[in-house]
Amino acid sequence: KGSACPSVSGRYFHSADPLTQLLAVRHVTDAPTQGDIAYFELAGDASSGLAVTLVYRDSVTRRGQLRRGKGAWDGDYFCDDGWLKFGDGEISARWDSAVTGNGDFSPQRRGLWVAPTGAHDLVGRLVFVDYTQFNVWCGDGCKGFPIPWTIRRKYAWSRAEAFDKTRPTPDMREREQAVANGTAALDRATHDPVWQEEQALEHEPSDPELEGIRRRCLMALPEGVLLRAVTRRDQGYHLSLEFEELYQLDDFMQRLQGTGPVAELKVAPLYRAKTTRGHWTDVVYLRYER
Repeated sequence: KGSACPSVSGRYFHSADPLTQLLAVRHVTDAPTQGDIAYFELAGDASSGLAVTLVYRDSVTRRGQLRRGKGAWDGDYFCDDGWLKFGDGEISARWDSAVTGNGDFSPQRRGLWVAPTGAHDLVGRLVFVDYTQFNVWCGDGCKGFPIPWTIRRKYAWSRAEAFDKTRPTPDMREREQAVANGTAALDRATHDPVWQEEQALEHEPSDPELEGIRRRCLMALPEGVLLRAVTRRDQGYHLSLEFEELYQLDDFMQRLQGTGPVAELKVAPLYRAKTTRGHWTDVVYLRYER
């Protein structure tokens, strides 16, 4: 309690949620923009300062520092009531959608509170503050004063799991669960006579050659890449893909070269896009020699 700092030293899985982005990536200035982060590590005593290390799956590491301040306007963080607290300067509007809802709440200030859990994870509490302010003209750079009785707060929670090298990453486990759920749903549907009749009416018989191409592509998939569809195109095939980072597309295309005598391989133009989850989607054109 009071100004005591919680003990947050340890290793934690990295993911795209606010806590790990703000706590780890934000304070490592030379972190590669591409690559797969395995975990981040906090070391030291939070009562004086913390060292931050990002560890990538290819063993590349990047380091940064977190300096404790005396209050909300000093240092990288300060300690209060058992939390590490980060102020407005660290928090962008990127996660405002978690609390804006129907538009009656527009955050003016933001904060992040961090503390350990009993399971050795880290929990983050994002604090969003909305208010009406009283503006006073005093030249360039002035800010208004919040009117106390108009202040409203909303919260969103985030978590970074304690790192365990024997477990897949949280993102990978989420994808595996989604695949398992989809497989189970499809298995249930295929036993439904109505579904079977609809498939017979709406779809042509399966194409053995197309299935063979699909199997080749699946063998070449690197971790984190999803093959969404394989369709015929001209004398070759269009491969619809979803992936997290652009370097994964390069890895996939390099692996495809080893799946047979490739005559043509290129990224099809005008297909690249991003999903609502921030993943890339793209289409690759593949043609084998005949």
